Amino acid sequence: MSKRHTETKTYIKEALTHLLHEKSFEDLTISDITRKAGINRSTFYLHYKDKYDMMAQLKQDNLDSLYHILTQGNIEKDTHTTLVDTFAYIKNDFDFFQVIAKTAYVNFSKSIKDFAYDVILSFPQAQDIIINHYGVPYHYGLQVYLASIESLISYWVATGGKESPEEMTDIISKVLKIDETISHNNQQIE
Repeated sequence: MSKRHTETKTYIKEALTHLLHEKSFEDLTISDITRKAGINRSTFYLHYKDKYDMMAQLKQDNLDSLYHILTQGNIEKDTHTTLVDTFAYIKNDFDFFQVIAKTAYVNFSKSIKDFAYDVILSFPQAQDIIINHYGVPYHYGLQVYLASIESLISYWVATGGKESPEEMTDIISKVLKIDETISHNNQQIE
């Protein structure tokens, strides 16, 4: 991807973020976005089919970046650092996350839950960890786990992200007993 392509997408994302503070996504027009971004409509359409495609791509770009953070290292060995990096990524682009969380079209809560589900499935030991943590059948434990993750992140974003990435890591680790659960599971493997 060229530098110009990346810059244009950045301008569009910044314009969208700013405009979503002023009006709803449903009321936004391509003209609003291009005017605010300082680009032509034709340039917008080189990148996106419409505003829904734009939102879907921007959301997916962020989820892909988060997924990369969560899966690039060894979350089972360095859970704390991986989670801090994840919350730091969100905090770094907090304004965008906050406005999309308020956008009905995005369905932020479902996006978080689906994303967490995909991440959990990418770890082979996840099923054992969840069963050991809750002591209930996997599918029930998984729903509680996902609901807890979604609820904590949604609340953090909705209330302005006052807690630092380190504080959020501590909160989510305590609620989900991540350190204890992973430690217990690693002992069983050894």
